Amino acid sequence: MAKDGFRNISKAQKVLLLANVLLWVYFWIGFASSSYPFRPDPLGHPAGTGYTFWGHSIAVVESGFLYPFFAVVFYAEFPSFALATMTARAISPNLLLNGFFAGISGGGWLLLGVMALSFFQWYLVGWIAQKLWGRWLGQTGVRNRVSSNGPIPPDATTSQL
Repeated sequence: MAKDGFRNISKAQKVLLLANVLLWVYFWIGFASSSYPFRPDPLGHPAGTGYTFWGHSIAVVESGFLYPFFAVVFYAEFPSFALATMTARAISPNLLLNGFFAGISGGGWLLLGVMALSFFQWYLVGWIAQKLWGRWLGQTGVRNRVSSNGPIPPDATTSQL
């Protein structure tokens, strides 16, 4: 049944979701190659700042924007970052990015939430683009699409002479 659901989404949505997968693959490869072993911040920042996954960290002391892969993901996924951050602040205003759970820092959990939300973000962008494209071309329904199964049968609005 899941396969049928995937067939029902538009080509634009599939392309956007595939591009999102490739973006996250780029991010995780960049993270793996740039991360360093977690060490408590010598400047006294609380444990769990930055993005740490099972002892591998970035942005504990430095800005995450020093890493091109992080900057690309941040700007491409900005709506997801904004929604995840607002949700985290609403749930826990004082402990947004501090502490660890299951070896993942608060920032790491936020990043995982962004990753999950980003797929919905691009699915929605593809859906909106499809609707706008259909209205712009006057093709809002399935009837107006070209079919490989033969000619489109006339409907009740078409006059037959």
